[in-house]
Amino acid sequence: MDALSLSFRRIARYASSLKPQIISKITSFYLFIYFSHLLMKKILLTLACLLGLAGSVATVATPLDVEEALMAARKAPRNRTAQRTAGDALYEAGRYKEAITYYLKSDNTGNLGAARAAFRMYNFDGARTYLSRYLDKRTKAERERDIAASGNDTDPTETLAAQIAMGDDMLGRVEKVTVIDSINVPAEDFFQWMRLARSAGTIASADLIEEIISPEMVGEDEYLVVPGYLTEEADRLLWAKGDADDNVTLYETVRLVDGSWGEPTELFSHASLFDADDGGDFVGHPFLMPDGVTLYFAADGDRSLGGLDIFMSRRDERGFLQPSNVGMPFNSLYDDYMLAIDEETGAGWWASDRNQIADSVTLYVFIPSEVRVNYPTDTPDLASLARISSIKLTQEDGADYRALRRRIASIKQTAPKVKRDKGPEFTLALPDGRVITRYSDFTSARAREAMKEYLEAEAAYKANLEQLAALRLKYGQGDRSVSGEILRLESECETEASRLVEQRNQVINSEI
Repeated sequence: MDALSLSFRRIARYASSLKPQIISKITSFYLFIYFSHLLMKKILLTLACLLGLAGSVATVATPLDVEEALMAARKAPRNRTAQRTAGDALYEAGRYKEAITYYLKSDNTGNLGAARAAFRMYNFDGARTYLSRYLDKRTKAERERDIAASGNDTDPTETLAAQIAMGDDMLGRVEKVTVIDSINVPAEDFFQWMRLARSAGTIASADLIEEIISPEMVGEDEYLVVPGYLTEEADRLLWAKGDADDNVTLYETVRLVDGSWGEPTELFSHASLFDADDGGDFVGHPFLMPDGVTLYFAADGDRSLGGLDIFMSRRDERGFLQPSNVGMPFNSLYDDYMLAIDEETGAGWWASDRNQIADSVTLYVFIPSEVRVNYPTDTPDLASLARISSIKLTQEDGADYRALRRRIASIKQTAPKVKRDKGPEFTLALPDGRVITRYSDFTSARAREAMKEYLEAEAAYKANLEQLAALRLKYGQGDRSVSGEILRLESECETEASRLVEQRNQVINSEI
C-alpha cells in the first residue's frame, strides 16, 4: 500500500471522532488528493483502453488497486469520479459485471465504460444500448477528447460500434464444436505443444525455417514471424516475415526435384488479400490442409473481432481467394492465432489468449466436423459456449474421449529432414534483361512447364553426346563395329540440337 493511500485511511478513521462539518471538509480534500493520485497511476491504461476498444485489454489492476478504488467509491457514493474510477479498476481486473454497476453511477463517460464492459461479457445488446446513451449525451469536448485519445484522428466509438455489430453477428452463428481438452502453455513456443501426426505436416519453428530459407531472404529491417508450416513431404514451406513498419507478408518456398529449395514466392500480404482500407497489417501462423488448397491463418484488421482472428482461404489457379472469418467459438474478443487439423488422429487444435493469463496462451483440442453446424440462436447460455467458459459445456453427456486423447498422446514428434539450398537450378537469359535461375522465378506456368521439358530434353541430349564420345574413342582404338552406331547417334544428336533451340525459344516466348 502506498503512503498516500495509507494516509487517506488514517484520516478517514480519525475523522469518525470529529464533527460532521469537519468530516465533510477533510473528506472532500483527501478525496480530491486521492483521486488525483489514482488517476495519474491509471491514465496510461485509460488511454490504452480508448485506443484498443477492439483488442485485448491487459488486466493490470491489482487486488489492492481494486480494493482502494471500491473503498473510495463507497465512502463517496455521490462522487462520480470515484464511481468511474472504481469501474475502471474493476474493468482492468476483468470484473466486468461489477464494473458496469459503478460506471452507471458515474458521469456520461461511464456509459462508454459500461459499453466496453458489456462488450467483454458478450452482451452485445447491452453494449449497444450503453454506447447509444453515451453518444446521445456526448458533448463536443468529449468527442474531441475521444478522437485525440485515438492517436489517429478517428473516433474510437465508431470502432467499438463496428465491433459490437460484428460480435452480435458472430454470436448468431456460433459453430457447434466439441472441445475435449484445453491446456495453458508458454506463449513464446505455444506451437510446440500441438501434437500432430506427421501426415498433418509440421508447425515450423524459427530454427526449422532458417534451415530452409537463406539468410539473404530476410533483410536487415525485416524479421521472421513464427511459426511457419511445412507440409508432410517436407517439400513446401509457408512462412511469414515482417518489415520495418510491421507489415507482415506470407511466402511459400518449394523444394525442387534436386532437393534444393526455390526462391520464395509471395502468397499475400494483408493489403493484397483483404480490402486495402481494412486497417490491418498482419497475416501469419499458417496451416495448410493436406488438400493443398485450404489454408488457415491469423490476421488483424477491421474483419477481426479481437486483435487477431483466425481466417480460412482457399487457393485456385489465380492464388488465394477472399478469406472468411471462421467465427465463434474459435475467435474471441482477444487474440486467436492458429488453427491446425490432424486428419489422422481426428483432432484439431487452436491457440487463444482469451483467458488473459500472463505470458501464456490456451490451446484447445477439438473434434473437427465435415460440415459446419451452428447452435440455434435461442440456445441457453450461448455466450458461454461462444467464449468456451467451460469445455464441459461443449461435450455430450456421457461421451468418452479417452481413446482420442490416447491417440494424440501416442504421437511421436520428430523433426522433418530438409535440405539446404544448393544454388541455381539453371540459367536462362531473357531478352528483357532478366536472368532466370529457378522454376519459381517464372511468372508464367506455361513457361515453367516448358522449361522442365527443355531440361529433360537437354539431359537426354547430353547423355547421347557422352555415349557418342565413348563410341568414337572405341573407333579410334580400332573397333570398326561401332561405326553404324556412331552414325546413328550423330544424326540423332543433330536433330536433338535443333529441337533444343526450338524448345528454348518456346520457353522464352511463353515467359515474355
